[in-house]
Amino acid sequence: MGIQSDNLRYRDLKVREGEYVPDVGTDYPENDPLARLVPAPKVRELVFDDTYPFIEDTLSFKLQRALAYFLVFGPFYLVNKLKFGVRTEGRKNLFKYRRYFRNGIVSVSNHCYRWDGMAIAEAMHHRLWIPMLPDHFEGPDWWYLKYFGGIPLPDGSFGAQKKFNGAFDVHNSRREWIHVFPEARNWNYYKPVRPFKKGAFTMAYKYNVPILPIGLTYRERTGIHKFFAKQEIPLITVKIGEPIFPDVTKSRKSETDRLLQEAHTAVCKLTGIENNTWPAVWNNEV
Repeated sequence: MGIQSDNLRYRDLKVREGEYVPDVGTDYPENDPLARLVPAPKVRELVFDDTYPFIEDTLSFKLQRALAYFLVFGPFYLVNKLKFGVRTEGRKNLFKYRRYFRNGIVSVSNHCYRWDGMAIAEAMHHRLWIPMLPDHFEGPDWWYLKYFGGIPLPDGSFGAQKKFNGAFDVHNSRREWIHVFPEARNWNYYKPVRPFKKGAFTMAYKYNVPILPIGLTYRERTGIHKFFAKQEIPLITVKIGEPIFPDVTKSRKSETDRLLQEAHTAVCKLTGIENNTWPAVWNNEV
């Protein structure tokens, strides 16, 4: 395994037989799961306080959101198919448990390449709302991310946090679907599943909706896909798991902890990992 062979998190990693582990020459951090690997270029300045519109219902917003999703199933859909060979497994679970999803869901997954949010939306045939780190909204992808459904995490002020929480309250009341990347940062083509932050699981408990684990895993580049990227860049498979249900008769703390632990285990299983080398929780997050 090239540059990964001496990495603490790869050294004892164990995957199912036949599971592909890519090596793209990246020297991943060993003890900082929240590190940003590629600095985000900044093209504008924003303040994510209580003046920021965490939810918008204007006609302009709705039209641009519709356009953003048209782009998902247009050019970017082709990028995902041709460059990354995206395929989906487990859609049967969307049908099997559909009656439990009528009031909304909170889906979670590992965060492992630039267009994974689009791949997940396409896999579920559903529009999503996604909490995102605020620096994304100051970079060159800000328009797409905002209208695709990104909602920036607020600054530390009480007013901003209240408006941020209120936005998701509204989306849940409309039975809309929420997706969270609980690893927080995107690490391109990383195999181990990093620790999860607790926000998604707090939401699931608060709204009494299921957690839907999703694992993004890799395949070796083959066939026509060899013409669209370097050989070491893997192809992507989106695997949809079975839902995990909160028990709101129990305490929020205990259930948030359980949901996080079970979802982390489920994502590891979906991605073919038998011995993951990160804990489910980092620095006593839960």
